[in-house]
Amino acid sequence: MKNKYFSLYGRRYYLKWEWLQSILFISIFLSCCALSLWQLQRAEASQQQETSQQQAASNKKHNIELTGYWAGENFLLDNRTYKGKVGYYHLALFKPTGNIDFLVVNLGWLPAPILRSDIPSPQLPSGEQTITLANLPIIKPVVWSSDHWPSPNNQAWPKRIQSIDIERFELATQHSIETGYWQLISGKGKLIDIFQASPYLNKHKHLGYAMQWLLIAIAALMVGVFSSVRSEDHYEKT
Repeated sequence: MKNKYFSLYGRRYYLKWEWLQSILFISIFLSCCALSLWQLQRAEASQQQETSQQQAASNKKHNIELTGYWAGENFLLDNRTYKGKVGYYHLALFKPTGNIDFLVVNLGWLPAPILRSDIPSPQLPSGEQTITLANLPIIKPVVWSSDHWPSPNNQAWPKRIQSIDIERFELATQHSIETGYWQLISGKGKLIDIFQASPYLNKHKHLGYAMQWLLIAIAALMVGVFSSVRSEDHYEKT
């Protein structure tokens, strides 16, 4: 397919689009634009996390102490790291005495086995427990694949999850759950404290990545266009 001629510095040129080449460069351009948009979304999420952490820090003195018991249903929040090691956040449901709803509580970080197919089975304290909790923001990560909640062999719980979804928790456990998210500050069952990365640094890191992908997209578009430019001399030879 050939477009109309155009002149530049006294010479005549035209654009000749090759279908395979066009599809390749358009695919690269669209993919890089999508990745740039994804990084912008992550930067926005980091900004929201920064705001939530500032609010949490101002309310830190409002930690609450509760007495109740742990439910048997629990979850492993995937893709959590600690000092360069891959692992999970152990999430469980706590039922305060006299309260109708359960609370989603993060007990902390635990390492992942070497094999991805092996899923840990952390134990929860039994009987009545007294714990101290602090409120946490719920950050929705980008999940590329469907979350099918695998669990250890021959066991129904815990479920390995990719994100916190209170409604889905209620459907799976048949419990009424409060729409909040809590961190275990003290009490039996506490693991390694969850890692709080700097949202300010994360925001600017993601903005930098977004700019990089956008520049790659623009570069791919320019290469695609310039590679399609033919001079009149080239046309005559062919």
